Amino acid sequence: MDAPLRLPATQGTAGACWAAGAPGVRPRGSHFLKARRSKKAMILNKGTVYVAAVVLVPLICNRAWAQGKLGTMASPLKLTAGECKTCHPRYYQEWKQSYHARSVVAMQTGFKKYIITQELAKRRVLNRDELMGCLGCHAPVMRFAADEDLARLVQLVETDQRDALAGLNVDCVACHTLVASNHPEAKSAGKLGRQVYYGTIKNPVSAPHGTQYAAKMEKSEFCKPCHSYVTPADMKVDADWDIVCALTYDAWAAGPYGPKAKKAHLRECQSCHMEKKDGKAAEVASATIPMRKVSSHLFPGWHDAAVLQRAVEIYVSSKRGTKIGTAELTVTIDNKAGHRFPDT
Repeated sequence: MDAPLRLPATQGTAGACWAAGAPGVRPRGSHFLKARRSKKAMILNKGTVYVAAVVLVPLICNRAWAQGKLGTMASPLKLTAGECKTCHPRYYQEWKQSYHARSVVAMQTGFKKYIITQELAKRRVLNRDELMGCLGCHAPVMRFAADEDLARLVQLVETDQRDALAGLNVDCVACHTLVASNHPEAKSAGKLGRQVYYGTIKNPVSAPHGTQYAAKMEKSEFCKPCHSYVTPADMKVDADWDIVCALTYDAWAAGPYGPKAKKAHLRECQSCHMEKKDGKAAEVASATIPMRKVSSHLFPGWHDAAVLQRAVEIYVSSKRGTKIGTAELTVTIDNKAGHRFPDT
C-alpha cells in the first residue's frame, strides 16, 4: 500500500503545522480540523442504526495560502475526450451533457465528507489507494496522477472549488480503453496512432487509431464495476475497506429485466441508458462513413425528465373520507425501471 500523501513543501507552513499538530489534526484548506467523537454509538447490526457525532473544531493555520485558487485539474493522460471531439462531435456533445462528464463535480460534497470522516478516523491523510476507492470510478485516469496532483485534488475538494474539478470525469479513454481493455491499471498510449479504442461496432471504418470490437460493452456487466454494491476487485485498488456506493447493477440483476428474466424480457442497462439511433459513428470529410445504429452517450437517468416519465406509472384513486369534508387518496406507483426507483 502506498504511503500517505503529504502536501508539497511549496505549500508553506501547512505541512509543518500538520507535523506538529495533535492526533486527529491535519491541514485542511484554511484551517485544521480536530475531531471529538461522541461516546454514544450504536453497534451496526440488523435493525439498528449507527450513530456517530463528530464535532469539527477549526484551528486557523496558513489562511492566506489555503484560501487562494489552486488551479484547474486536468487529466494526467495526453489523450482525453478533447482529442475525440474532432472526429466524433456527436458523441462528444452528448457526453458533455451527461453526468459522466461531471462525475467528480457531482460527487464533490459526498467525497469531501468521505475524506474528512476517514482521515479523522484514521488520524492521518488518506493514501493513493484509499483515494482511488472513489476516484477509480469517478475519475479513473487519476490512478496515473502524481502524488502532488492527488494532494491538490483533495485540497480542491475540501475547499469546495468545484469549477477547478470540472476537468476530471469519466471520459472516452476511461470506458473505451482503460475498462474495455480489462487492464485499467495499464496507462494508455500517449499518441492517438498507438492507442486501441474498443467499441460495439463489429466492422468499423479505418481510423487514425486502433479499433477493436468488444461484445462485453453491450452487456450490463460492463457497467457493473462502477454501478455495483461495493468497490470491485477488478478495479485493482488495494485498500482495507469497501465503499458501499452505487446499487443499480445489483437491483437490475435481481429485477424483472435481469439475467434471471426470460429472454423476451431481458434488457441490458444500455437498452435504456444508451439507446441506439440511426447515425454515423464518426464525421470525417476524407472518409465515407456508413449510417448505422449508434449508441447515445447522454446516459440519461434520474436527472432526465423523459426517462423519469417512462420509469414509473402513477395511479391515484379517491373515496369519501370518514369525516365530513374529507377524502382518502390512494397513490399507487408502478415501477417500470427494472431496478429500484429512485436509485443512483
